[in-house]
Amino acid sequence: MQIRDALVHLLLKQPFYGYMAASIAPADSKAVQTTRMITGPTLRLLYNKDWYEALKGEQPIGVIIHELLHLILLHPFRKGNREHMLWAVACDMAVNENIPQNMLPEDYVTADTLSREIRVKLPNKKSAEEYYDILAGIEGQFSFLEMSGDVTIRLKSGMELHANLYMEEEASEINRNAAKSMLSELLEQAKFEGDIPCDIEGSIAALYKSDTVNWRNVLRRFLSGKGRTVVRKSCKRESKRFENLPGSKRSTGIQALLAIDASGSISEQQLTAFQGELLSIQRITGATIHVTQFDTACTPPVKLEKYARDGRRFKSGGTDYRPVFELADKLRIHLLMVFTDGEGKAPEQVNQQVVWVLTKGAAKPAEYGHVVTLGA
Repeated sequence: MQIRDALVHLLLKQPFYGYMAASIAPADSKAVQTTRMITGPTLRLLYNKDWYEALKGEQPIGVIIHELLHLILLHPFRKGNREHMLWAVACDMAVNENIPQNMLPEDYVTADTLSREIRVKLPNKKSAEEYYDILAGIEGQFSFLEMSGDVTIRLKSGMELHANLYMEEEASEINRNAAKSMLSELLEQAKFEGDIPCDIEGSIAALYKSDTVNWRNVLRRFLSGKGRTVVRKSCKRESKRFENLPGSKRSTGIQALLAIDASGSISEQQLTAFQGELLSIQRITGATIHVTQFDTACTPPVKLEKYARDGRRFKSGGTDYRPVFELADKLRIHLLMVFTDGEGKAPEQVNQQVVWVLTKGAAKPAEYGHVVTLGA
């Protein structure tokens, strides 16, 4: 099975996982033996195509769910001072307990497999921390071998099982708070696409119950690295300092359009909150941000700095998102942030990367774009 077929299957049959998987970019890589999740500014799943397409039955689908569950259960951020190979095995056991056995590769470690081989009854449906403590007490029954980002568990019976070892390395390279906020938002939207599997519902509630999604971090990640000043050599411009040498051409980086729903369905209190939060966006450096208000038409765009000083409400009618995208096209702006309650007509296809900043309880206006919730 090709990875695209597995993703389509999830979207159709298990939409909760399907939505989460749709946020991840898969990439074939000979640098990995099996799979490896990269949790940088964007989520990427590296996979060995030869290994992946040799999997049987529904195993290719189970492998994707396996990787998603590591993220959903925040395993990259829960290791603490635990021994890394033992922690990797405990995390894989916790994840695999939530996936049917027929959907897992034969060498993936599970509580039942270990129980049979070491003749010690291991409990089912436990957390990674609980499995870590259990395994630490019976380490004489097996040994570990680390190789190419994976852990091989060698049992006395001669059987070898497999676990991933990417979590510790990746966790040290990312902004943990921003990544956790991003996952919180993905989970919130995934709930609208399909029910959370009952086996992990309690774990998700416990892990995310105290989280307040920092949407500012999400926007910073969305804009990160795209607004730096770019200096290029240009043969059309002669250097002012050195005769007959090319000069430098400077550009100020990407432009973004921030569209604020000022229709009658947005309350004055919500609009005031929108305007107050704009001051935080100003701290995102390097990008030029224009602001427009809209209902069924758009006000002339102004620079963010000016709007933050004297922004006031101009509109009060219905809501139509199409003029916003038309304005972005006219300005040749490819990055769009829309503050809205989600009620309105959106175009079917757009030319922009979109972040929908929604009021609490609002539904996403279109299939495309990323969602963050204001005041969640």
